[in-house]
Amino acid sequence: MVLGDSLSFGLGAESNHGYVGVLQKRLGLEMVNKGVSGDTSKMALDRLQKDVLDLKPALVLVELGGNDFMQKIPTDETFANLDQIITRVQAQQTPVLLIGVQNGLFGNQAGGRYRALANQRHTGLVTNALGDILTRPDLKSDAIHPNDKGYESMADKVEPELRRMLRKMGRL
Repeated sequence: MVLGDSLSFGLGAESNHGYVGVLQKRLGLEMVNKGVSGDTSKMALDRLQKDVLDLKPALVLVELGGNDFMQKIPTDETFANLDQIITRVQAQQTPVLLIGVQNGLFGNQAGGRYRALANQRHTGLVTNALGDILTRPDLKSDAIHPNDKGYESMADKVEPELRRMLRKMGRL
């Protein structure tokens, strides 16, 4: 299951060509996509019970933070929300793969915060799933969302860690 924002929803991609659809096709697994365009970490936390916990997923990918950064929500607040999301998912004995996003067009100062949270909560981690997508017009559908090629690139970054976790769980 994926809990995320417009990047998880696949905004800017052809139908089912967002990174979740790409991973689903590559891995041959059913993935429930709970990506909601515009979601902040707080909005996702508010819908966590209904959209994720009640469905009892085997693994949860958490991709959030981009809208928080764009709305200038304090970084401490964003990461406190992410910590609550991870803690609540793990309370159900469900592993988490934390997917970090850049917090600006010119860098990834939040990368260390994602890494620290993943280390503290013992989650899988993809530090910067967007990579250089934001600086490459050929990989974007608009100023902040990937196109089909960009989402393929994003899937390339997520797939190795997801495969590692699925193998460890005996699901691959």
